[in-house]
Amino acid sequence: MPNPEHKEKIYQFVNKAIQFNKHHNIFQRTSAEEVLKKDVEESLQINPHISKHDTILDIGSGGGFPGAVIAISNPKTQTHLVESNQKKAYFLKQIKHDLFLDNMIVHNQRIETHNNLGEFSLITARAFATIKKILTLSENNLLQSGKYVLFKGTKNKIKEELTSLNTNKFKYEIIEQDNKEKERHFVVIKKHE
Repeated sequence: MPNPEHKEKIYQFVNKAIQFNKHHNIFQRTSAEEVLKKDVEESLQINPHISKHDTILDIGSGGGFPGAVIAISNPKTQTHLVESNQKKAYFLKQIKHDLFLDNMIVHNQRIETHNNLGEFSLITARAFATIKKILTLSENNLLQSGKYVLFKGTKNKIKEELTSLNTNKFKYEIIEQDNKEKERHFVVIKKHE
């Protein structure tokens, strides 16, 4: 659970997101309670997978889940958010400014196979693409010692997506999320050493 300062910033972020969403439709939720319960709680579950020295890349950041929540709750990490939608990227840049998130860098661009974003120790994505597509687009961004922590749904769907994973190159672990409403998992993927 985040400390009181981080918690306050998360509430500010959620309230700003709800207000911005009323006019710009950046996500489906309509109430702060719903965002806190469905998006923030899930986003915070990644924290045990983050160390204070991590450099993080969040692909397809959307309204800031999990990227902005990671930046708020892990202020010592460098968290890069990649969002191609101009309106969503504008909102994320406002959040960075308004909440003084110096550790959050927003990239208003598409993620491409050979990009110039650099290398990261942790890459994450939530509701972005299949596992294969995420790895194809960002493999050059993952440090050899790094890992992916991907937000995914049911175990069956994940296993279906993993059939195309090159297990000579990558190893993976499926971790159940603490979610009472529906079946959600993390897929942690690392390169073989």
